[in-house]
Amino acid sequence: MQAEIVLTPTESKKLITKSILQLKEFQSALEKGIVAMHPSSSTVFLYEKIMGRRPQGVWVCGVIAQKGLCGSREALEMIAARGPGIHDPAKSLQTWFFKKGALQEQTPLGEILDQMTASDMYIKGSNALDPQGNVGVLYANPAGGGGTVGKVIAAHRKKKFHLLLPIGLEKLIPVTIVEASKKAGFKKVEKAMGMPCGLIPVPGRKIDEVDAFKILSGARATPIAAGGLGGAEGSVVLALQGTEREIQKALEVTQTIKGAQLPTLNLPDCQTCTNPNCHIVRDREKGG
Repeated sequence: MQAEIVLTPTESKKLITKSILQLKEFQSALEKGIVAMHPSSSTVFLYEKIMGRRPQGVWVCGVIAQKGLCGSREALEMIAARGPGIHDPAKSLQTWFFKKGALQEQTPLGEILDQMTASDMYIKGSNALDPQGNVGVLYANPAGGGGTVGKVIAAHRKKKFHLLLPIGLEKLIPVTIVEASKKAGFKKVEKAMGMPCGLIPVPGRKIDEVDAFKILSGARATPIAAGGLGGAEGSVVLALQGTEREIQKALEVTQTIKGAQLPTLNLPDCQTCTNPNCHIVRDREKGG
């Protein structure tokens, strides 16, 4: 049996969340150990499912906005509160940290990673997916080492905890992540729309819409088109194949995510923002 469906990027995020909730590794880590996740549009539905409510304050950090590469107002305010200068990513307080299912407030990333073991899980929303299934994450922290995700990668290599990378097919790029990472790099960028970023390849298990449908229903999903208008920008069209039971299950799951909406996004005002890494701010201060 075959069916065709359309998912907006936000609906895809909720679909992928549903599949993560079914993973035995996730269930075990949440019940018995540690689940840590970086606030993002890819993890906010997961936070909401665990907590029974949407997060207060920071729910997304880095953002690709119409005006350029930016950060949410809440995230930038949290960073600014730490004072001027380059900040150590290990001291970041933005990570959602669950220990045996209970949210641990205001724990620095370095302390979280120190506690993690091979049975625990870190979940990181990502920015780029290549045709081979490799994933990359943008970072803008000038401290070097790949920002917070660089700290996570280093700890993952040492401790071997589960590193889960939810990512929608809207983020598919037509070159390899390795090639893209060589072209990106904020230190060599002279002009940028917003904050110039580097791109770092991230090891781990990616979960996109194709993986999600396999986990949730057993159906095989094939991307056959993408794009859209009138609120469907960035959507993916999927052909679903499988038994009648698998397709029916996939369609039932799809109906539960249609119309999904993210929390309201708050971006800083470019006329008053003081982010020293943003080229829009630099150009404004130069009068350019």
